[in-house]
Amino acid sequence: MTLEATPDDQAAIDGILREAHTMKGAAGMVGMMRVSRLAHRLEDLLVELRAGTRRSTPELTDSMLLVVDGLGRLISNPSSAEQDASDELAMERLLPTPRVDVVAAVSPPPTAQTPGPIPLAPAAVPAPPEPAAIAPPPAPPEPPAVVGPPEPVADQPANPPASPAPSIERKKVETATLDVPVTRIDELNRLVGEVSAAQLRVGHILGTELQKDPDTVTEYRELTKVINQLQEVTERTRMVPVGTLGAILHRTVRDVARSLGKKVRWELVGEDIEVDRGVLEQLISPLLHLVRNSIGHGIEPPKERLAAGKPEEAVVRLHATQVGSRVVIAISDDGAGINIGAVRAAAAKRGLQVDGLTEDESLHLIFHTGVSTAKTLTETSGRGVGLDVVRTAVAAVHGEVQIVNHPGAGVEFRIVVPITLTVVPCLLVSIAGQTFGLPLHRIIRMLEAQNVQVVSGKNLAIVDGEAVPVSDLASLLGLPSAGAGPWVLLGAADSAHAFQVETVLQKRDVVVRGLTGRLRELKAVSGACIEPNGSILLVLDVSTLIERSMSAVPISAAEAAIATGPPPQLSVIVVDDTMMVRELQRSILERGGYAVRTASDGAEAMAMLDAVPADLVVTDVEMPKLDGLQLIKNMRAHSRLANVPVLIVSSHGTDEDRQRGLDAGADGYIVKTSFDEAGLLSAVSRLLGRSGSIAPPTRNGARGRSTAPASQPVPVVPAVRS
Repeated sequence: MTLEATPDDQAAIDGILREAHTMKGAAGMVGMMRVSRLAHRLEDLLVELRAGTRRSTPELTDSMLLVVDGLGRLISNPSSAEQDASDELAMERLLPTPRVDVVAAVSPPPTAQTPGPIPLAPAAVPAPPEPAAIAPPPAPPEPPAVVGPPEPVADQPANPPASPAPSIERKKVETATLDVPVTRIDELNRLVGEVSAAQLRVGHILGTELQKDPDTVTEYRELTKVINQLQEVTERTRMVPVGTLGAILHRTVRDVARSLGKKVRWELVGEDIEVDRGVLEQLISPLLHLVRNSIGHGIEPPKERLAAGKPEEAVVRLHATQVGSRVVIAISDDGAGINIGAVRAAAAKRGLQVDGLTEDESLHLIFHTGVSTAKTLTETSGRGVGLDVVRTAVAAVHGEVQIVNHPGAGVEFRIVVPITLTVVPCLLVSIAGQTFGLPLHRIIRMLEAQNVQVVSGKNLAIVDGEAVPVSDLASLLGLPSAGAGPWVLLGAADSAHAFQVETVLQKRDVVVRGLTGRLRELKAVSGACIEPNGSILLVLDVSTLIERSMSAVPISAAEAAIATGPPPQLSVIVVDDTMMVRELQRSILERGGYAVRTASDGAEAMAMLDAVPADLVVTDVEMPKLDGLQLIKNMRAHSRLANVPVLIVSSHGTDEDRQRGLDAGADGYIVKTSFDEAGLLSAVSRLLGRSGSIAPPTRNGARGRSTAPASQPVPVVPAVRS
């Protein structure tokens, strides 16, 4: 593609010629003769280009790229001999016939590292057609996974150029390299994280057990310094430059532009900016969609560009920059920009609400499935799924997409992602006595509590002259609210949301571990780490918090809905001293259609039941303050709670444990080791009589539900819901 842009670039020709010559010899040595013959054909054409007897054209580039794709298939996934021979013949037909006299005159001699020339294909090969007859190239193949920085290839020059052009020379790695499996690097990073956590625990023990300030212990300070250096080094092993994706994006731009009859120049700025390999892998698909979108939707046909006073050749640019602990990867073009009116019309046609939306909110309608402004359906546009894929994939790596629109002059899509997902700078906050982490890159600023007004059912406050939604983070997480505290402004400058917390503790780098198994269903928790005191710190997902808070119902509106709306949901209280277990059960029950409240021990649950009874209680056994068995006994002795069904979910599964639970007054018993979603919902449904009717059952054939109605708890959208 470089050669197509600069046909007279001898350094580029020589570089490609060396690669073809090396491939020819290496394939011949391992017996891959079809690959060797095709590489020899490419070599012949490159010799003609170097001698000046043939000129590079877009059609010739099409042919050579398709042959290179075919070589990759023959090498990585060889099929039957008959199929390989057919593929070889088809690829040879793509290439023009080399001029034998020129090839013989200037063909490079074999080097010491490569064997002698491989014989050409049999003479029976049909004559290839003229390059102009080649069909437009198909869509580029899916890119391979990014597994690390590109490694240097030992050049074997056949005829080194006298003065190579520095503009096309790639940076060479001067140090030796070693192929290491990615899984081994990931394991190394995990172990370093464990070492860092252990070091924090040692500091905690020094302070609590020995009453010594860790920072005054010389050995501890040295250990901290070495571990920090080790962590920085291991983090860098996961980093790859953004330029790793340059080749596949350039190829995509070229092929899509050719297929649409547009002239587009590709530019890459900031290719040395590094980002975590896992993050960059997730961004391959979004970036491909964005460059296709720029060419298919944004770039005008050449005649329209000339009529508008623009150059016939358009520009699609990737610009990467680092801002603090984040990387901004922008895809921009100099096309027509986004027609907001057309976007609104397309969204309204899909049934989306567009009235009252700001310009920025209207722009983000293009990320909804099915919204497309394309007038005709093509291979690259018109289906309304591309940008929806972009938003979903970027959100998966805790990033965001921003749009800067310049009608008539182009548009820029900015993908903002954290540099790494393993060490995240966080603001630690206290909520109901528990500590949570909020990623610093999503925090705008902290401020004191402001005056709040309820407008159209939403809690709003004026911050810097803008109306900002306000939510109590404790209520959102299903925890007791402190009633007052500082605010943390989260989100982006143009879409901020204020959350009230109990206390702001400190800023700290957190070694985050992803959740596994069923804990992945906790959508509002992006990861967790072990604190020095052995407790678990949960890092919250800001995007999910904002999404949930926007759909939450304020107390006043909820009370009005209970008085005038449909019958309330059946309510359940989940009691467990382990937050992850508590929230997992809440997530499952809410999917089953129940209104769920949570308590961390029996005493808290008893207070909640005394204030607002529930239709069912799901409880653990071993808990501080008041255990599950005593909670059940207290309920059975209470006039209003005696008939509320109770389901025990415990890690104790012996017959004696079951019998103690039933003797205390439980209606059901599930062992946590055999716990699953279907079993929990089935047991709850059976106890509440929801198999065919929502009429309450009788307990043990005699007890009915209390005549005092179980009031609907204030419907607050929880933080952990799938």
